[in-house]
Amino acid sequence: MRLSRKSPAAEPPPHRLHQPWNPPEAELPGLVPIDTLHFDRSEQAAVAIIGIAAYARGFEFSLARRIRPGTPGLDEDPTPEMLRRRLREPEDFPISVQFSDGRRAVSGRPRGDSEPTGPILQSRGGGGTSHSQLLRWWVWPLPPAGPLEFICQWQVYGIGETRAGIDGQVILDAARRSVQLWPEEEDSPRAD
Repeated sequence: MRLSRKSPAAEPPPHRLHQPWNPPEAELPGLVPIDTLHFDRSEQAAVAIIGIAAYARGFEFSLARRIRPGTPGLDEDPTPEMLRRRLREPEDFPISVQFSDGRRAVSGRPRGDSEPTGPILQSRGGGGTSHSQLLRWWVWPLPPAGPLEFICQWQVYGIGETRAGIDGQVILDAARRSVQLWPEEEDSPRAD
């Protein structure tokens, strides 16, 4: 005779506290009506912002990077000139956002659980091939109205500091169209 034991009931996952500067998990964005924002390009590569989604407290943008066919891609051996550029430029693809009031968010990750002292810009992942990538970035907080500049460089592919801009008001307008699905702090439903 075989005895079977009933498995203990699964414990609910620990409650996660959502920080307001983190990307929302209970909201759908308002889409920002923009054309592609082209940065300067080189003979080897091009970079552009191809979409912006606005939320009540911040926004996300999608950035496309393209490497010209015949140029070594991200997973290939670089040319001697590309190696020299890498030695001069410690970060491979620095990116930042500058608000109309002068505040600037530089790529990185906020540390700890306390509210950041200034704007943040953090990677939300991405993917692609050795010659074509799509990257997502989160910016907190929403920008003020006025000029908003996106700044990047990709020295290894011959792109120096370059800027593309829009009026922050279009992001604020789209943020008003975002949809809150449920309270961000709500406990997750439990199965009984």
